[in-house]
Amino acid sequence: MLALTRRVGEEVIIGDPDHPLGMIRVVQIQGDKVRLAFDFPRDTPINRSELANEKRRAKGGPQDDQRGQD
Repeated sequence: MLALTRRVGEEVIIGDPDHPLGMIRVVQIQGDKVRLAFDFPRDTPINRSELANEKRRAKGGPQDDQRGQD
């Protein structure tokens, strides 16, 4: 897992900088809440983890994301 510190207005580019898959921008920080903007192609699915887990359960698949747990 990669953890980054970003300020409002700063961005993270996902993928090759010359041909990025998408971009994430910090839009607002208020108290303990961070608002993010995702700029990806429309056909790229983006889900909150709880929604992704619901979809997995509905399909009968694993419920927790196991990435990074070696």
